Amino acid sequence: MEPKHKALPVGFRFRPTDCEISKYFLTRKALEQRMRGPNVPEECHDIFSRRPRDLPGYPRETHWYFYCRKLDGQVTYNSHSIWKQIGEETGVLDPKNNDTLVGIKRPFTFVDHKEEPDDILLSDEDEPPQYNWFMDEFSLPLTISETDWVVCHVFRKNNEPESEEEGENEEKETVKAESLDLLMEKDGNVLPPSPSPP
Repeated sequence: MEPKHKALPVGFRFRPTDCEISKYFLTRKALEQRMRGPNVPEECHDIFSRRPRDLPGYPRETHWYFYCRKLDGQVTYNSHSIWKQIGEETGVLDPKNNDTLVGIKRPFTFVDHKEEPDDILLSDEDEPPQYNWFMDEFSLPLTISETDWVVCHVFRKNNEPESEEEGENEEKETVKAESLDLLMEKDGNVLPPSPSPP
């Protein structure tokens, strides 16, 4: 089944924190608990073989969240692209529960390989391409569930040079977006934050 683009009303955006992804969306999926609301991630089991441009809503969207099954040797190769793991996995902690471990995050980057003749050699001055597409894979620790379900968050970062003032503004905006708490209905459903007043 192809994932679909879910448009949100003007003023809304879906940016759950790492803790919310692990503790709510992934845990409920693994334990087969009910989830309601328009922003529950869809399943996309071939996400590791998809280019960002093939995702629904591209190029307007820059953030996607999908469920998929974790496989051995998760990185998928093909003739054009690869999602390559970068760095080490880190624990996702719940700050509201004495920093209890609620998830495990593994970072990936998208590498786009362009076919070139074998006789072309790069000089020492040539720099490797800068990649600005990333993916965070969230899984659950065994203390919560022995499940192969994971949540993958695909997102874009701007790697272009910027001034100090622009960098500060972008950092403030990122912190603001990532720190937004999801609103809870009385029955425990998760909703996106209300739009800011004009």
